[in-house]
Amino acid sequence: MLTTSKWLKAAYGLLVTAVIVAMFPKYSYNDPDTFWHIELGQYMIRNHTVLHHAIHTFYGDRLPYIPHEFGFQIAAAGLYMAFGWPGVYLLTAFCLFLLILGLLQMAKISRRELGFKEDHPFLLPFVLLISVWIYYNYFKGRPQMVSSWMIVWFFVYLRRFQMRPLLKPAAAMLALSLGIANFHAGVWLVIVVFTGMSFLEAWIARKLDRRRVFVFAGVVLAGLPNPGGIKSLLYILTVSKNNFNMLINEWQPIAFGKWDTSAMTLLLLFFALTLPFSLYRKPFRFFLMLGIMYLGVSNFKQNLFMWLFIPYFAGAFFEAFPWMRKADLRLKPWIIKTALAGGLLINCILNFASPPAVSARSYPVDEMAYILKYHTGTARPKVLAPYGSSGYVMYRGGDVLCDGRQDPFITRESLGAYGWTAFERSMYGFSDALPDIAAYDKPEYIIVRSNASTRLFEGWRKAFGEPVYRGRFGSVFFYDGGKKT
Repeated sequence: MLTTSKWLKAAYGLLVTAVIVAMFPKYSYNDPDTFWHIELGQYMIRNHTVLHHAIHTFYGDRLPYIPHEFGFQIAAAGLYMAFGWPGVYLLTAFCLFLLILGLLQMAKISRRELGFKEDHPFLLPFVLLISVWIYYNYFKGRPQMVSSWMIVWFFVYLRRFQMRPLLKPAAAMLALSLGIANFHAGVWLVIVVFTGMSFLEAWIARKLDRRRVFVFAGVVLAGLPNPGGIKSLLYILTVSKNNFNMLINEWQPIAFGKWDTSAMTLLLLFFALTLPFSLYRKPFRFFLMLGIMYLGVSNFKQNLFMWLFIPYFAGAFFEAFPWMRKADLRLKPWIIKTALAGGLLINCILNFASPPAVSARSYPVDEMAYILKYHTGTARPKVLAPYGSSGYVMYRGGDVLCDGRQDPFITRESLGAYGWTAFERSMYGFSDALPDIAAYDKPEYIIVRSNASTRLFEGWRKAFGEPVYRGRFGSVFFYDGGKKT
């Protein structure tokens, strides 16, 4: 007969599974970058190559591309080719499983560093709460899914290595450095910064021995074997050139205080609240606090790092109040893993039973169906579409001016009307400038969103003639060199 304690733990385990099941798979598909990631991955798989040039654009194969995410693209595309959209969720579920376990280990190792009992009953609920937010905001078929758990586990092994410089954590650090450099090289610099912080920590504590120096250097060297080389590892310098990245909402400063950023504001306040309990005059913690604070307030894209590392700082917070120290309901690691895997398995089954459909209001599903139906010739149709939808156009079979990648489309080779790069024309073009941009780039079809202002739409109608099709996303104009159709 089960005791009361065992019943409580069983109920706790079921609650963990229920939380995971509530992370509905359909919310992991609504990102425009997913489409071109899959298309690039399929191209690489079919042609047995790693892409170093943009594909399916108005420029043919002339624009150079840095393959800084090729590992993710091949993995996502392979699963998509095998199982369709539910296959992409298999990668999502795998990454979420490893992330939650990594966040839990991060909180535990933080407590061990400070001399507290490693586990605490509030750690798991706290990590689940953080994971729910990360899932709904960042796990949308993008490389962040892979790099987030890799960075978290790299950090865990880094802290274990600092406490005991053994072979296992050292080997894991090297492997994860290599993995991040090949799956999402744009964030690889973060682990170099963490490693540098640990180097300073060991030097200050007079523990910087030969083994640590070799391993820290190895972490840096392990990132070099990637198809894009140094350019991949320093990708942030490319996309931030001339502040091109600031044209994308994700890179713009966070407007703290607004209702739609309230979760980020609360996280920032909680982060500040935990600092008096977690720094403990430890140099590494101080260095890390400065870095995470900078990233956390920079923009939505980098705010993810504050969510990933809040368990490290919050681990000690649960010792602040006596009533927190009295709680004593913990689950064994195998139960936690089983509960997480059970919830994710249920979601995978449901996802295969009822595969998600691409939203026809968010992406030009109807519009591309029309274009592909009536387009003549064997070449892919040249379609000018807004930046956020061009990835879908490319995925469906059209050639585009610019997709979600920046680096090919901010080059001198892409300069055009108004002296704008292809990226700028894509971002600024759906305005009064659209007729001039169309005259320069000569698309065959132009897709405009239905939420365009009446004034703009009338101007486009005068320039291009009546739309040949109106769908749930927007309208399609056939472009014949400026003559009205």
